[in-house]
Amino acid sequence: MEEKKTVAGTCLITTVDEKRQEMLGKTGGNRVISARLYYPAIYAGEPGVTIRNAAGEMYQSPTIYKGKYPLIIYNHGYGSYMEANNKLCCVLAQNGYFVASVGHAYESDPFELEDGSVIELDQSIKKRQISPAVRGTIAALRMKKVKGTPKEMYESFYAFQKRYCLFLNERLKEWADDIRCVESILRRDYASAIDFTRGIGITGHSFGGNLAYYMCMNYPEYVCGVNIDGAIFGEYSGQRMQRAFLQICNRGNVSVVSKALLDTDAPVEYEVFDGTTHMGFTDLAFFCKSGWMMGKTDAEIMSHKLLDLHLGFFEKYMQGNV
Repeated sequence: MEEKKTVAGTCLITTVDEKRQEMLGKTGGNRVISARLYYPAIYAGEPGVTIRNAAGEMYQSPTIYKGKYPLIIYNHGYGSYMEANNKLCCVLAQNGYFVASVGHAYESDPFELEDGSVIELDQSIKKRQISPAVRGTIAALRMKKVKGTPKEMYESFYAFQKRYCLFLNERLKEWADDIRCVESILRRDYASAIDFTRGIGITGHSFGGNLAYYMCMNYPEYVCGVNIDGAIFGEYSGQRMQRAFLQICNRGNVSVVSKALLDTDAPVEYEVFDGTTHMGFTDLAFFCKSGWMMGKTDAEIMSHKLLDLHLGFFEKYMQGNV
């Protein structure tokens, strides 16, 4: 008989926001939201491994191990998918956190529902992220080369996103509403497993990391956040950050994340990595060996660094070890 061990249990939950009409895709109706949950569980040889590879190991629907755990919300990058940082979510669960990785209909690829069906990516979003595409792309390349103080870099990025990224700025509030819908389900159905008295932690990659900043700035329930290499879109005039924040980025993106260093009354941790790329912070680095796409840093080494940063940060600001 196999010895019991602590693992990441997992299941999908899906809900419909009756208050919002879907603006993407071609089918209309109300906004559908799905999330993959990861939580501490005990494995005793049962079948049902969902993923077992270099990018993490999770078990389909085992019983949540007794106890109440701090909640962390994860959001993927724009056009990515719920398991893009599967290893990070699994390890957080194995270390005593309840994690919800939120998907976004027509903006996740694939977007899987609880019943096993899939909503396909709205292909039109690729052309709408930077518009007009040619001038916007040229402006983006120039803007990322801006040097100077964090304030000077942010002013350059702010001007760029206000001119070329109106669509992404609009989607920020929609994604925040998706998170709040998942949060309401968790409060209703998982109150016995989640310790909401600690507040909610949030992390994400790319647009999902940008969303972590937005949630910490606007919703007091979110007590700390992590942005993994996400350009910080949004309008924050007159606001100051009151939540501890960890900004992670690769060297090539320092000009688009500098907002995290400004206008804050809370602790800011800042980690800049050489030798990796934007996608090198995701599990894709385990499966794509292109140095041009992933950077030169070994995927296992990069993953351990990312995990250590998250575990140390959330232990400090969610477990009371400040």
